[in-house]
Amino acid sequence: MIKRTLTIGLAAAALGVAACGGSDDPAAAPAADAPASGGTTVSMQDRRFAAPTVVVSTPQSGHFKTDGGIAHTATGDDFDSGSVAPGESFSFTPTAAGTLSYVCTFHPGMQGTIEVS
Repeated sequence: MIKRTLTIGLAAAALGVAACGGSDDPAAAPAADAPASGGTTVSMQDRRFAAPTVVVSTPQSGHFKTDGGIAHTATGDDFDSGSVAPGESFSFTPTAAGTLSYVCTFHPGMQGTIEVS
């Protein structure tokens, strides 16, 4: 029984590591896109934010879209997207000027900032 439990546990751990495979090192990032509705969209794919630093002006919105094959979050002091599945997006509108830091809670190596003017 112990051998079977250990085998199942090791298999589950290996599957979890395989599902989150890859590196947390950011690759070369393209600029963020400007959506038709105004504001800036940051692509979340692989293990990086496509534009780790973006600039928006109030009352423009910040948009985050998961373009890769795994879910991500965009979580800062003033906003939390929750889990954003592949193909889905999240938007928020900053209310004051300043610098907002954010992170993907699933992949802590994914970090970025929004400069709000």
